[in-house]
Amino acid sequence: MKKTIDRSLIKKAIRHLKSSDVVLSKLIKSHGQCTLEPAKDNPFHALISSIISQQLSAAAARSIKGKLFSLLGAERFTPNGILKMTPRDFKETGLSRPKQEYIRGIALAVRKGALDFASLAEFEDEYIISQLVSLKGIGRWTAEMFLIFGLGKPDILSLDDAGLKRGFKLTYGLQQTPSDEEMISISEPWRPYRSVASWYLWRAID
Repeated sequence: MKKTIDRSLIKKAIRHLKSSDVVLSKLIKSHGQCTLEPAKDNPFHALISSIISQQLSAAAARSIKGKLFSLLGAERFTPNGILKMTPRDFKETGLSRPKQEYIRGIALAVRKGALDFASLAEFEDEYIISQLVSLKGIGRWTAEMFLIFGLGKPDILSLDDAGLKRGFKLTYGLQQTPSDEEMISISEPWRPYRSVASWYLWRAID
């Protein structure tokens, strides 16, 4: 069974991160226990949440999700719930038409068995990403967020995440937004817990 994020792994990750990076250790002490809790019991919910959040502020994404939950009468996305929604329902939430099509397409793929999260989770990270980005509406960033928040993969570093870039710049006192190479270099000592380290960098800019 491959390692996924849980309470015991987070404790182990924090010990490793504190001992391997003095700067990150200070950030961890400042923000306390990591409360990252992947939705491993409902990966569909995590994937749909990531699609909704694409290119939106956290506040705008929360607003749209809240309206969707209200219409669904639930606080978790399910394929059946999404497929029962009408175009008028979607319009009320403010979700863009392309994203409406994307999440309906994902829901249909799950219903038809074309997308099986349980079997997908057993593969290596890059393979999972390659399978997800073949679906309409899913790019690498969305796939990486799903690996962290849906499957609980512990060693994901999303180089395209704008918030993470800001976290690097602020935490490490960089003059400019870091390049991919700088992010990879700084994060090398964090392996194999870069997902947990990323959580702390996101907290730095909250």
